[in-house]
Amino acid sequence: MASTSDNALVPRSDLSRFIQRVRVLQHGPSEDAYVRLPDGTVELVVRVLPGTCDVHALGPREHVQRKSATEVPPETLGLQFKPGGAYPFFGLPMSELAHRSLSIDTLWGRADGERLRASLADAPSVQARLRTLEAALVDRLHRDDVFEPAAAYLVRRGIRLVTEASEIPRVSDLARTLGVSERNLRRAFDDVLGMGPKAFARLVRFRRAIQASESTFRGTRPDWGAIATGVGYYDQAHLIADFRAVTGTTPTAWLRARAA
Repeated sequence: MASTSDNALVPRSDLSRFIQRVRVLQHGPSEDAYVRLPDGTVELVVRVLPGTCDVHALGPREHVQRKSATEVPPETLGLQFKPGGAYPFFGLPMSELAHRSLSIDTLWGRADGERLRASLADAPSVQARLRTLEAALVDRLHRDDVFEPAAAYLVRRGIRLVTEASEIPRVSDLARTLGVSERNLRRAFDDVLGMGPKAFARLVRFRRAIQASESTFRGTRPDWGAIATGVGYYDQAHLIADFRAVTGTTPTAWLRARAA
């Protein structure tokens, strides 16, 4: 299995607080051309098809997502929002996008969706398609009916507290720090992020384990017990259980497949 390689593009500055990265999705002969590890983000994918463009938003997930090579044609563009950065552009709570892939026509309405897809199809290059997509996103951002939950700032602060903490806080401690009940915190996270704070914290811990293992895997076998303890798992067994739940395989098998 080969993961999708990054051909990074630079988003325009007035969208940088919402967008985490932009890339051209490229792949080798692997059966799994697109492998997306869950991280609490939404990705807007633009596929170039004969005579048109196909645009879908891939919602936040708690399990790995795979697409075959036939589903990722050349010059497919992926625009990944930051955690909690997608909600202003789609007009609905992110919980309604979670674990789903929705077309831009569904999200923006048929007329606006068709207009965007036609403009993208006419764009002569990947860079031109990116500029077209960004212009449409900026236009959505400045609409009078932009979706802006009352608790958006609270969730953005909560996301920072989780991602920047050396020791990931419990949901009860996070709620106490933010001055809200656990119930209201879960509801706010569902609206803005598309998953609850416990699920998001779990993904942050899992991603830290992935990063730690990849940094030590160059010709050596990772010490999964040390990695588990270092990123906040109770023990190695809990780390392995999380790997199986998220990726469907063991940590070692995952790394071997990624290196193949």
